[in-house]
Amino acid sequence: MRVVVDQDLCGTTGQCVLTLPGTFRQREPDGVAEVCVAAIPQALQAAVRLAASQCPVAAIRVIESDASDDDRASAHPAPSPAEPERHPRKTNLIQEHTMGRFEGKVAVVTGAGAGIGKACALAIAREGGRVVVADIDASAVIACTEQIGAEAGQALALAMDIADAEAVAGLFETAERHFGGVDLLVNNASAMHLTPRDRAIVDLDLAVWDQTMATNLRGTLLCCRQAIPRMIARGGGAIVNMSSCQGLSGDTALTSYAASKAAMNMLSASLATQYGHAQIRCNAVAPGLIMTERLQAKLDERMQWHLRRHQLLPRVGRPEDVAALVAFLLSDDAAFITGQVVRIDGGMLAHVPTYADGGNSRVPRAADDTAEAARC
Repeated sequence: MRVVVDQDLCGTTGQCVLTLPGTFRQREPDGVAEVCVAAIPQALQAAVRLAASQCPVAAIRVIESDASDDDRASAHPAPSPAEPERHPRKTNLIQEHTMGRFEGKVAVVTGAGAGIGKACALAIAREGGRVVVADIDASAVIACTEQIGAEAGQALALAMDIADAEAVAGLFETAERHFGGVDLLVNNASAMHLTPRDRAIVDLDLAVWDQTMATNLRGTLLCCRQAIPRMIARGGGAIVNMSSCQGLSGDTALTSYAASKAAMNMLSASLATQYGHAQIRCNAVAPGLIMTERLQAKLDERMQWHLRRHQLLPRVGRPEDVAALVAFLLSDDAAFITGQVVRIDGGMLAHVPTYADGGNSRVPRAADDTAEAARC
């Protein structure tokens, strides 16, 4: 297998993606740099394949052998009309796999290393979108990008902090340089590591408030400011901001987090109002109990039980549930939906306060449920 990189698109004969001194060779007259995977140590071959998944589709080709085009043609003649191929071509499988609502679109997804963000990045890539996977966790974004590449999608990994204005500018410049622009944005990054210290107002450390706002709210604003001009240049776009049910109801703690998410709802409405004439849509999604790996690790069974009691549906949410909603809102299927806050909470905020305690209900509560309530 060899990797061929178009230097006119990548700008640095492929070394912007992968540096392998001594392995690149120039091929005339088409001016491409190519590297043969078989000619490099096995330990680096995975990195070359990752580079292939990170390049724009027009800039890189993966060829199964190092033979010339003429050699390949003579070794594998085209099947005659009377004898159809027994095995579908790999390229046809890839095309069928990636045909979807986001063909030709470029998406930036922040906080995409795990959980909801990762599920969103995968959902977009599976429907043909090219995705810039951004997260503060470098190993997590690489893992997500590798998974997209393994599924024949296209993605670029970038480790960065969205609270840093220069890093955000670099994120969108990179997206434009590699993929030609930005059509879709999912603002999912959030300072979840601060929530254990996010307390009631009088007990709240102001540093927690400032850091939460810097990531959750200011970071989202910075990303929107970078995305909007690029979307306008491409004739429009769609933005989804990840809010929360915490931003729609009061709580005994999580003051900073809730305030940031409530402000994000209004930021979304303002953006939708100000740039709808430019064909840019913006909506917020407010998840309820979505059982990501990180939440599972820090949410004790007692709290899980209390939250589940207030859901109308009998299971907890999954990251894929949110990703499906986000993909819908980004797609042309939602072309007339903008400025909305859409809850995805299993009905947690849809009922009267007495629902979980059996008030106003004619259906008797199960004995084990009543016993569990007494223990809690």
